[in-house]
Amino acid sequence: MRMKYGSSIRGSSLSGEPMRASSAKMVIMRCWSAFSFRKKPPDVRKRPFPPLYAITDDRSSRSPAEQVRFLGDLGFPLVQLRCKTLSSEQFKSQLDQAIEEARTAGQWPRLCLNDRIDLLRTVPPERQPWGLHLGQEDTPIEQARTLLSPQIKLGLSSHIEAHWRDLPEGIHHLGVGPIYQPRSKPSSWVPLGWEGFRNALQILGPRIHPIIAIGGLHQQDLKQAYRAGADSVAMITEISSDPHPENLLWEAQRERWQVRPHNLKQGVVLVGHSGSGKTSLGQELAPRLGLPFVDLDQAIEIKAGRSISELFENQGETHFRKLEYEVALEHLKPGQVIALGGGAWHQSDVRLHIQSLNLPILVLAEPPRRCWTRLQSTVSRPLARSESEFLARCAQRAADLHDLDEVYSCGRSIRDLANQLTHN
Repeated sequence: MRMKYGSSIRGSSLSGEPMRASSAKMVIMRCWSAFSFRKKPPDVRKRPFPPLYAITDDRSSRSPAEQVRFLGDLGFPLVQLRCKTLSSEQFKSQLDQAIEEARTAGQWPRLCLNDRIDLLRTVPPERQPWGLHLGQEDTPIEQARTLLSPQIKLGLSSHIEAHWRDLPEGIHHLGVGPIYQPRSKPSSWVPLGWEGFRNALQILGPRIHPIIAIGGLHQQDLKQAYRAGADSVAMITEISSDPHPENLLWEAQRERWQVRPHNLKQGVVLVGHSGSGKTSLGQELAPRLGLPFVDLDQAIEIKAGRSISELFENQGETHFRKLEYEVALEHLKPGQVIALGGGAWHQSDVRLHIQSLNLPILVLAEPPRRCWTRLQSTVSRPLARSESEFLARCAQRAADLHDLDEVYSCGRSIRDLANQLTHN
């Protein structure tokens, strides 16, 4: 039995009888309006979302919590904790372990719980994960929203046309599928294929929700997924069966940038934790883009005539942040590749100035533990005196970065990342 995904927009048929000029004009305008809508949909700013959505696999030799740690250390920024074969008690144990792993790693990776709103409600507010993903037949979104903290990001899987036409309010991201029959579990839903997926997106229309292609997808599907309009691709088996899944994330990032490249011609602002590689990436990008490079911390040191460490030690962080804002106003402008210091984006006055430049803002999203390892080779980082203190600061700042576009090195060199960003 074939499913009907939606009908196309049709113009008025002509009877062959003479038409008044006003009627003919109305028909032409209606046809032109329909054509224009399909050719030029409204420009909607999507919420940022990783190109590859990692989901834990019950069949893995690693426990779900161990998979969260493993994938996070490899550079995956977001992992869905899914435990279909575990008892409620076992699932709760895995959830607690995964939350603790992410918390002590600088709130990395972001954690999204699959289905179990009952277990999520047992977690203290200060320890709750980033999100909850619900199926089409699970707790209704409207009800879930009333039961949970407004900070919890709600994801939803959707499979049929009636649902696409009447989506509930309160969704952060939307999974559409299955594209193929899932390998992780039997599905009663008819696979959409890519034609059905494109029809679904046409019915959904322009919206801020990131759209995630779900169901039985492989690495070779990445390019087609992004070309069909997906913002992200969810994978379980493909990730768990790959000994180096970071390569999948790298490839997904490359394929999405091929379809939707960042426009960096007028400049870019690089943000991220200390040790993430912002200065190094900026130095690689600037000559490729033919733009000057400005490192905010270096500009502060030049103006003050002393190092960042000396400024913190002798005059304190409050004085440094005031100086940071003054230098930002003086030096940062459009037409530059700009690298901010680790704490600059988290100062509201500096952030407002950066946003006023109307430049792309990219987070160099590196696992905080990896950043800490890099910082061991320098003594000029005033807020990196111990690993636990550094990771706690990263955790405190993490939420400020979640609504920005991320770039991932996946263990590659900064030069490789710059080449990928500029398609060299």
